[in-house]
Amino acid sequence: MTATAADRAPLSAECALAQRPNYQGLHRECRQTSDVPLPHSNGRILLTRSCGCACHRPSGSPTT
Repeated sequence: MTATAADRAPLSAECALAQRPNYQGLHRECRQTSDVPLPHSNGRILLTRSCGCACHRPSGSPTT
């Protein structure tokens, strides 16, 4: 089962730019590799979402 664009997390600025020609190296500059919860929110409210780029998913993990 594949995820639709609406189901995936948005890309970080670095990974969005890395999709353009001559900028592929920016994937390694991305720092949004995990969710960052808002303090005292018990993890329910996210301060920063992880990047939705496939390059950050461990191999074998689902696309959602």
